[in-house]
Amino acid sequence: MNDAIIVYGHPTCPLIGPIKGLLTQSKVKFEYIDIHQDSVAAARVREINNGNASVPTLVFPDGSTLTEPTVRELKSKLESLGHKVSLVAWLIGYRRLIFFIVLGVLIAVVIFLVNSL
Repeated sequence: MNDAIIVYGHPTCPLIGPIKGLLTQSKVKFEYIDIHQDSVAAARVREINNGNASVPTLVFPDGSTLTEPTVRELKSKLESLGHKVSLVAWLIGYRRLIFFIVLGVLIAVVIFLVNSL
């Protein structure tokens, strides 16, 4: 049995980067397959997801799947398989949220400084 997680996705999916980053940082073996380049993979994703080409779709060595998982769901699944998910990996998974929080704080600081003049 292959011990790598299969990650089905495509380049325009915004969730692929965070998921690949979380898996890489957690030192989890995975294989990324672009469903826009592989028609067999695209058919497999539709089979898993009741006809929908929903990505990311992850297939685990035990045969279970996750489709469009949240960081929490993926972290929980990885931990159930014996992997450790570090804080850095968790943060990578939430990088978009962190970006918007930091951006909001910076905007608030700029507004405060402009109003103080």
